[in-house]
Amino acid sequence: MWLRASLVVLIISSFSSFADEIHVAGAYSTDQLRGVRAGYRVTDLPIELPSWIGSPDVHLEAALNHWQDSNNTADNITAFTISPILSWHVAGAERPLYIEAGIGGSYFDKTRIADRHLSTQFQFEDRVSLSWQYSPSSEARVALGYTHYSNADIKRPNDGLDFLWMSWVLPF
Repeated sequence: MWLRASLVVLIISSFSSFADEIHVAGAYSTDQLRGVRAGYRVTDLPIELPSWIGSPDVHLEAALNHWQDSNNTADNITAFTISPILSWHVAGAERPLYIEAGIGGSYFDKTRIADRHLSTQFQFEDRVSLSWQYSPSSEARVALGYTHYSNADIKRPNDGLDFLWMSWVLPF
């Protein structure tokens, strides 16, 4: 699993002309699933949002996720995700804290893992996180978040997947 994540990071970092940041995350689910995520983000897209939403920065994030059943490591699932992310600066100048949220799409290679039945390979990715620039001398950040995958009852059963995750973000 870690070899795949390392390979993904190397591939993604070769696309640095497209991306402004790369990230690597570890994830865990109370359904005894664990996994890794590697991806990239294009930051500060020039998109106008309605004034009632505040003034978040708008990003586009793509990632490759790989999870496995902790009780049966041969049981695994992989997903490619792409999602717009809204990022609100909430505190700090030298070491800022951000709240981030996004709803995007995911394509899974299978529709089952452990006792979870997803029914469709397409899933929505809903997420929320806190992201913190931990050092004033570096733009790197750590983020702690929650992600839910579901097909929004397009087809049943729609068990979905829920993950808590922690990531390290490295801007270029």
